[in-house]
Amino acid sequence: MEHRFHFFPEPYPDETLHSVLSRYARLCGFCRADEAVVLPPWKGSFSDNVPFPCQLNELEGALPSGTSLTVARMIERHTLLPYYQPFLSEAQLHQAYFQMEFGFASGLKLSMGLIASRFEHASCTRFCLDCIAHDQAHVGVAYWHRVHQLPGVYLCPHHEAPLMVLEHRTFSQFRRRLMLPDDEVVISGAKLPEIAPRQRPRLLKLAKSSATLLQAKARPLDPFRLRSTLLRAAATFGVVSAGYRLRLTKLASFIENYVDLLPDFGEYHILASFPQGSTHTWLTKLLRKPRHSHHPLRYLVLADALHLDVRDLVIDGHEGPGGLIPSSCSDCRSLPRTTKGCSQSAGFRPQRVNSLTDLGRLIWKDAEKGMSASEIAGKHSVSLATVYRAVRLNPDGPARWSYFRFKRELDHRRGRFVRQYQKRFAHDCSDYMWLYRNDHDWLAERRDLKGERRLARNPSPVFFELDPSLESEIHSCACRLLAMPGKPVWVNRSRIGRELDSTARFEKQLNKLPLCAAALDFVCETRQQFHGRRLAWAEQQLLQNGARVSTSGVYRLASIRMK
Repeated sequence: MEHRFHFFPEPYPDETLHSVLSRYARLCGFCRADEAVVLPPWKGSFSDNVPFPCQLNELEGALPSGTSLTVARMIERHTLLPYYQPFLSEAQLHQAYFQMEFGFASGLKLSMGLIASRFEHASCTRFCLDCIAHDQAHVGVAYWHRVHQLPGVYLCPHHEAPLMVLEHRTFSQFRRRLMLPDDEVVISGAKLPEIAPRQRPRLLKLAKSSATLLQAKARPLDPFRLRSTLLRAAATFGVVSAGYRLRLTKLASFIENYVDLLPDFGEYHILASFPQGSTHTWLTKLLRKPRHSHHPLRYLVLADALHLDVRDLVIDGHEGPGGLIPSSCSDCRSLPRTTKGCSQSAGFRPQRVNSLTDLGRLIWKDAEKGMSASEIAGKHSVSLATVYRAVRLNPDGPARWSYFRFKRELDHRRGRFVRQYQKRFAHDCSDYMWLYRNDHDWLAERRDLKGERRLARNPSPVFFELDPSLESEIHSCACRLLAMPGKPVWVNRSRIGRELDSTARFEKQLNKLPLCAAALDFVCETRQQFHGRRLAWAEQQLLQNGARVSTSGVYRLASIRMK
C-alpha cells in the first residue's frame, strides 16, 4: 500500500470502516479517496461505503504502530458481516473472512447467497438526523452507523426516528469521495421515506431486532433447529397442523395480514411481491428447506410475525429445545394419502353439495371473480386438483380463468397506483414497473404528460441560506462581465455558472433556488442582444483605428457569421 498513515483516528462504537477513513480524510484535508488511499492494482473497497470491505490486511499494514485496529476487530466491529454470519455455514463464514482479509470482493456476495435474495438491489445508505446531533454534541463529529445500513432498517433503534435515505445512484456520483453524513451534498440528496403511523411499531421492532442480531456476533446456527423453532411457533397460530404440515391457504392469509402492516418500498416491497392469495416462496423455503444462506431479514420478519424474540431464535439455533422435527413431517410426503394424521392436518372437510355439477358451478363462479386456486380450495374445503378439474370442464376454462385472474390483479394494481400517486412520483409507486409492462396506455394517461413535478419537496435549510447570497453574486458577476474591457462576452447562465463555480447547481438545483432563478432571467442576455452589443463594439473599434467601416468588416471583427 503506497499511502502510509502517520496517525489514524480511533473508531467510535458501531462506526463503519468507510466512516473512519472519511474522518481521517477530513482531518488531513483530503477530499478524494485516491488522495488518501491508493492500492495497486485496484483502489481498495474499504474506502467505499460497502458492507463487506476487502483487502483489509493491506489497510492494517499501513496503519501506524500502536493502533489497536486489527483485521479481526475491523470485521467484527466495523462491517456488517456479524449480522449475516449466524445464517451462514462454517465454510461460508471462513471464506468470507479470508476474502475480506486477503482477497477481492468478486464472488463474495454470490457465495453468501445475497445475490439470489434480491435485497442488494434495494439497499440504500441511511442516516439519522438525531444521531448526527447526538454525535456532534458528544464526540464532536457525525459518523456513519452500521445499524442504519442493515437491510430493512428505516427507523433508528436508538432515537426511534425515521432515517434519511440516500439512494445509491446519488451516492455513486461521489463514489471516490470520502463523505460523512453531515456533508452538504449528503443532506441535500437525502429524502425522508413515507412511513404510516400504523407501520412504525413493526418497523421499530424489526430495527431493534436487527441491532440485537448485529451485536450478538453469534456463530453459524443449525438450520434444522431454526426450522423446528419456527414450525413450533407457527403451530400455535394454526397455520401448521399437529403433524407439522403447512396449511398453505391459512399461511398465505396469515403472512398477507402481517405484510400489510409493512411499507411497500425497499426490501419490504420485495418480500411482498407475490400474487395475492398464494403463499410466498421465501416463506415455504424457510419452513420446508432448512439450509444456510437464507437472508437474515427473512428470518427476522417471520420471527416477528410469529411473536418470537431474536434472542430466543439464536439460542434455539445453537442448543435446540429437545427433539428436532423430522423433515419428512413438514409436508407429509412420506405418509400415505389415507393416513389419519395427514388428512386431519390438511383440514379437508368437504362441504355437502347436491352433486359434482353444483360444486363445479360454485368453483367456476369464484374463478370468474379472479380468485386463485388456493383461495377457491380454501373456501370450499376441496383439493387443488378438484379446482383445476372443475375449471377444465368449462369451454376454454383455463384461458378464461387466466384472463380473470389477470383482470383482478390489474384492478388491484391500478387502484393501489392511484392511491400512491397522490403523494408520490410515478416512478416511486410500487406498481409502476408492472403497469409499465402490462398496461402502458393506461399508465401514460395517468402520468403527467408534460413531465412537470407535481409534488413540491420542501427545500433543505441549506438552500434558504444559499439563495440570497448566491443571488447577489449573480448580479455582481453580470455587472463585472458587462464592464470587462476588450471584446464583449456573452452574459448567459453557462458563463455565470463557470465564473461562480456553480454550473452543476444551476443545472440540477435551480428549482430549489427561486431568487437565483429570477436573477438569472433578469441579467442574462439573449443571442440578439449579445450580437448587437458585439457589433456596436466592432464598429467603434474600426472608427478608432481609422479603418474603413463596412458590414463585412464589422461582422468579421465581431466574430459573427453573416446570414
